[in-house]
Amino acid sequence: MALFKDDQGRTEKPTPSRLADVRQHGDTQMSREFVLAGTMLVAALALRFLGGWLLRSLGQAMTYGLTVDPRQHPLTDGGIPGAYAEVLQVGAMVVTPVLLLMAVLVLAVAVFGYGQIGFQFAGEVFGLHLERVNPVANWGRLFNFQAIVRTGFAALKLAVLAGVLWLLLRNRWQQLLVLHEVDFPVAVATVADLVLQLLTWVAVVVMVIAAADVFWQRFDFQQRNRMTRQELEDERRRSEGDPMVKGRLRQARIELLKHRMMQAVPKADVVITNPTHFAVALQYDRKHNVAPAVVAKGTDAMAQRIRELAQEHGVPLMEDPPLARALFRAVKIGQEIPAKFYAAVATVLSHVYRLKDRVA
Repeated sequence: MALFKDDQGRTEKPTPSRLADVRQHGDTQMSREFVLAGTMLVAALALRFLGGWLLRSLGQAMTYGLTVDPRQHPLTDGGIPGAYAEVLQVGAMVVTPVLLLMAVLVLAVAVFGYGQIGFQFAGEVFGLHLERVNPVANWGRLFNFQAIVRTGFAALKLAVLAGVLWLLLRNRWQQLLVLHEVDFPVAVATVADLVLQLLTWVAVVVMVIAAADVFWQRFDFQQRNRMTRQELEDERRRSEGDPMVKGRLRQARIELLKHRMMQAVPKADVVITNPTHFAVALQYDRKHNVAPAVVAKGTDAMAQRIRELAQEHGVPLMEDPPLARALFRAVKIGQEIPAKFYAAVATVLSHVYRLKDRVA
């Protein structure tokens, strides 16, 4: 069986949409090694501050529990209720430091975990997935490159643990062999100090290994979610729309715009022409507009149609090639003309109005 999964032509980088989709399925670039190392380091630091309090509380609980003097345990005369009260009293001695330590560890896991990928809820992770318990389907997961990397990290951590343990114990093993000869508090303090040193050094070294795993997880996350050119094209179509559909919609909008322009030409005050290549129809409504607005414009065949409609409905045609070209390029349909055209358009409209007065 092949150790490396065939990419099947997946040569394109994953898009943000693709990465967001796989995260919804529970696939992330989070490094569990980094979470473990960070939590171990926080645990070591927390034990340095809370360890003494925790050991004292445990010592008090053990001393209280091993005491058989009835005068110090009057509650035992109460049968089951008394015994229950005894358990609660012993628990009260250690519950505060234990809960505080647990809260620190839970917070550390959340920070080192969600700090890598951000908070997100992958609903599809929950539920019944029969393929996860299918040995045939899962066989490939046991023999692939990711499994080899995970095994390598596990072996490296084991080697680190063994090496740190040897470095710490090589000069202290004789001291550990005679712990049974010293007082119990001294033995406990010695063992606790050794465990704390071991935890600190292992956490520091594993954190260095985890830093490499962070880069590996990000690289592997990008690699295993690479896309084929067809998938990239399909996603582009879903996000931007099918080109054929967009083309039809664009054509429909153009036809609608043409229809509205043809309806607006008969109401125009004047059509300024090139005389043959450009035509711009202007309408000035003093009650609603500050300046004349372009209600229709076109070139060539469209300009010819605008001129024909204007002649059919008695709208004046005025030849002014520079003005017609400038208005066509600078003003969109439905917009009022800019101030720089006021003087030229005012001259045209005043001429049109004088013609209308003569006719009237």
